[in-house]
Parts: sequence; structure tokens; C-alpha cells
Amino acid sequence: KSHFRPILKIRVWVGGWQVKALKVWLTDDQSKQFGIPAGDYSEFTFEDGEQITSLSLWDNGAGTRLGAIKFGTNRRREFFAYMTEWPLKKEHQVDTGSGICMGIKGGSGTDIDRLGFVFINTIKSTVLTKVQYTFHQLVPSVAVEKIGSMTYQNTFTAPQEYKTKTSMKITEKFSWSVPNKMSSTFKMKVHAGIPEVVENKTGFSYKLGSESTYDLENTEEKTELINFTVNIPPGKTVKADITIGQAPVDLPYTGTVKITCLDDSVLEIPTSGTYKGLTYTSAKAGVKELP
Repeated sequence: KSHFRPILKIRVWVGGWQVKALKVWLTDDQSKQFGIPAGDYSEFTFEDGEQITSLSLWDNGAGTRLGAIKFGTNRRREFFAYMTEWPLKKEHQVDTGSGICMGIKGGSGTDIDRLGFVFINTIKSTVLTKVQYTFHQLVPSVAVEKIGSMTYQNTFTAPQEYKTKTSMKITEKFSWSVPNKMSSTFKMKVHAGIPEVVENKTGFSYKLGSESTYDLENTEEKTELINFTVNIPPGKTVKADITIGQAPVDLPYTGTVKITCLDDSVLEIPTSGTYKGLTYTSAKAGVKELP
């Protein structure tokens, strides 16, 4: 398992015959500097979802120092930092895999002696899985709304029974937040259960629905079917009010982002975030006798 902290920014200082120093920032605000800076520098900051599509490195021609760094991105932007006096000789092209750069490797003293970039391989799928919510002992906030009302009158001397069917369309919205620009970096699916709100004898509580596969952000329309039976005593009138509960859900979660590459290697990244949704209880009919 690893943490997802791709490169956010890179700054490079060059001299006449070498790359003197570089500093790298990750998306979690960590940074590290290598070599001893001197003079002006070149800098590149990655935008959300920006990935490296080409990368070349040069030594200084003497085989003793790094001479140049050049990369291009999927936003058609380019970065090129190179020594100012000695000419560039042999270009070393680097396989960038998925284009998601997780860091650098190399060696340095007063200058940059050697350098490599660390990429995630070409990605086949990315799934947020093993999702667990924190809703133990939490009570949902439910607003009950009346969506219909019907009146039944029994003018006969015997009890009457009415079976009624109706339906309503509801729209549920729900999403999972992910940190460190993951949503703009990956085409991510979510395999998880959805927190549902149910009514019991003591009120409302959360219940975890069965697992399925979703996008990070979802809008679902569905039809709620309502079936109920009304029993009316002789000579009486009853009223049936149909209600449904609407509940906003805002719950922290933990999970694992599973990245499967084309070579079937797997990278698992622990993550956490917030699940937000708008959900509904089952509709029900409340029947009362009118005077």
C-alpha cells in the first residue's frame, strides 16, 4: 500500500555545465530540495488532471552531472531546463506510463548527479473500494413531507376495504469526495453500498444498502411505488395522508483506491473523504378517522 501524493510543482536551477539543484512539491504540501541552488530558476506547476506525456533527460556530456530536463503534458504545455554553456548531446527518452508522476529518484551533492522520475504504469481501471462509513449511533435528520391525501367515505352498514396503488418519482443525488486531486487524475468508479435511511419503532436510523458500482458523483431517478389498504367502519369517513421522509446524508468514510495497471500490477492507496447524498425513506400512508 502507498499514499497518493503526485508531483504538484517542480523548480530547477541550472549552471553552465550542469543542473545545479531542484525542488519538488507534492499535492499534500510536502516538499524536498536537492543540490545547492544558485541564480535564477525555472518552475512548472501542474494543473488539476495534468499529466506528463513525454519526458527526456540529458547528462552533461561528461557523464558526471545531469544536464537537462524536458517534459510535455496532456495540456500541450512544456517545461525545458538545461545547462547554459555546454551543448546537449545524447537525449534519453523516458517511458511515462500513465503520465501520473509520483516523485523522483536520484543522487545529488552540490549539483544533481543523476535523476529519474517515478510514474504509475499505464492504468486499466481505478476503483474506490472497501468503503466503510462512520454512522454508528448517528441519528439521521429527516424532514417528513406530505405528498398526497385521499378521503374515503363508507355510507354502508358494513365495513368497507379499499386497496390503493399510487407512485411518485424521486431524485436521489450522492457523491464521494476524494483527496489530493484524485478525482481529476483518475477516471474512478466506486464499488460500495449506499447509506439508506429507514424508519423503525424508535425513529429513523441508517442502514447500509447492497454494494454496487457507481461514479464519484451520481444522480438517480426512480419511481417509488405505494400500496396501502384502508379499512372504513360503517357510516364513517377516513383520511389517508401519504408521507415520505427526505434526509440529507453527510458521513465520513474510509476506503481503498485500487489501481490496476495494464500489466495487471495493482497499487492500493488508503484514502478517506466524505459521502454526501440526498435520500428518501419509504413512502407510507397514515389513516385517521374524521369526525
